[in-house]
Amino acid sequence: MPFTEINTGKFFVPMSGVTSQVAAIPIRWVGGRPEVLLITTRGAGRWTIPKGWPIADSLGAECAAREAFEEAGVRGRIEPYSVGTFEYWKRTKKDRTFLQVTAFALHVQEIARDWPEREERKRAWFSPEVACRLAANDDLAVLIRAAVRVEPPFEFSADIAVAL
Repeated sequence: MPFTEINTGKFFVPMSGVTSQVAAIPIRWVGGRPEVLLITTRGAGRWTIPKGWPIADSLGAECAAREAFEEAGVRGRIEPYSVGTFEYWKRTKKDRTFLQVTAFALHVQEIARDWPEREERKRAWFSPEVACRLAANDDLAVLIRAAVRVEPPFEFSADIAVAL
């Protein structure tokens, strides 16, 4: 199965700009209920979703799927359209940068035991309600709620990608 399956006929927006990031909201279904995967930030260890810088001439959804694997070790079907945007202040060693993040729902199909940033982050599955509280960003919470309402692809079983 390819890294992502993207329907190029739907609502793509090329991503660029130094103040823009892309993110994936990884979702799986267990017992007919959605769960959201959160990861910790490298610095403060706060819970968030996988996000990062877009690559020039790449579609936002593709970049978000790449970040989900690099930071959280998950792969799946990324939705080709975003569920919306949220903003946050990114802390660096020297200062803070204000960023706008475009988020995409990712229906998780594979969970890797090893991934590029495994030693730098924790990952855990949460109910959408708990994920919204832990993310501590009201706009991100709205997007998490929207992402779990996105219908999973019909070929998904109810309990896909259960084991970590």
